Amino acid sequence: MIREEHFDRPRTVVFVECAAAMGGVQFSTLYLAQRLDRTQWKPVVVCPADGELPRACRDAGVEVHVLEQADLRSTSLRVGSNFRVPNPAAWAWNGYAVGGAARRLTRFLAQANPALVVTKGLSSHFFGGLAARRLGIPCVWHAQDFISERSFGIYRRAFGRAARWLPDQIIVDGASIAKQLPRSLRSRITVIHNGVDTKLFRPELDGAVVREELGIPADHLVVGNIGRLTPWKGQHHLIAAFARIADENPRTTLLLVGSPVFDNDSYQRRLIRTVAQFGLEKRVKFAGYRQDTAQVLAAMDVFAFTSVEKDTSPLALLSAMSSGLPIVAFDIEGVRELIDGDEQILTVPCAQVNQLAGALQTLISDKQLRKQLAQSVRLLAERRFSLERHVASIAEVLLQVDRQRSPLVHEKKVPDLTRPASQRS
Repeated sequence: MIREEHFDRPRTVVFVECAAAMGGVQFSTLYLAQRLDRTQWKPVVVCPADGELPRACRDAGVEVHVLEQADLRSTSLRVGSNFRVPNPAAWAWNGYAVGGAARRLTRFLAQANPALVVTKGLSSHFFGGLAARRLGIPCVWHAQDFISERSFGIYRRAFGRAARWLPDQIIVDGASIAKQLPRSLRSRITVIHNGVDTKLFRPELDGAVVREELGIPADHLVVGNIGRLTPWKGQHHLIAAFARIADENPRTTLLLVGSPVFDNDSYQRRLIRTVAQFGLEKRVKFAGYRQDTAQVLAAMDVFAFTSVEKDTSPLALLSAMSSGLPIVAFDIEGVRELIDGDEQILTVPCAQVNQLAGALQTLISDKQLRKQLAQSVRLLAERRFSLERHVASIAEVLLQVDRQRSPLVHEKKVPDLTRPASQRS
């Protein structure tokens, strides 16, 4: 646990975000900024645009600033249905955009004079790290995104090289991300899984109001999923699995909660078409983006987690665990590292629709098994994934980085930007 440390005044820590829309990374930023000990830290959040995250920060009394950033472009081009090649024009544009963002952030940090910079999101690691290094400010990368292996691994290698130079420490929310980084950095990497508010997400909540709002019959068993509507979240597999068991279980409803967020709506339209092809329009509910996540989870009886790749300690899954829902999940590394075994979550091979359908049928048919799994994951969430534990672990890393600074750095004034970083103290 974090040890007590006396500060003459709270240290300013700037969180540099890559997006203003609310995804899992942005929720974790909000949770951290809300929960850090204000006697030790003064959190400041920087976003590339106004939107949901800045509004949520303001509502929570967290200082937030908007520094506009040019949109980044895809670094690969699709050739045919499954092959992608590097896009040199996008790499050039992205380099220009990152450079511009770094310059704007450098000017802001020079005035804010923070003790630490914490970058959130892949693009922010680059421009946030560059700005912090130019000013001699310690930087912590909070890496919560799997690093793309596209373009023959060029992006991953570039990320690894930057990781050797820019951050003082790296926090990752899953072991699979740590494995993507160079072995030489292992001493500077800490795995800290995400956390959720176990008092907010709890089994005792009543989801009847949400069910009524969505037109779900009171006597139906609800299989639910919460997540961004994007192919790697695997909702198409869940719809196909539900279709296999729908006739056998007429009093069941599938509830899909989420929106495309950062993507266009082509995948969402594909899901709606698939539901229509199966003739399940009355049995599958699309609830869209919801802010009342705890109440939505309370409206579910079974949670299905169907990400097919890269998800590391996903907040939707942790929230379902904390809510005491029996869970079936694809057996990806990001799920496996959170649990002790199948006595907590039923896992099935990734993207195997028939086996997913079989696991759903098992849970629908066995009320006692649902109860056992629900109790088990609730205890696990309380023991390992509480928000208090998560914030304390992050704060300990921030304190470790801060302790490593010299007394001169602790006393530093606003840096002279006319001098090279190597000559500043």
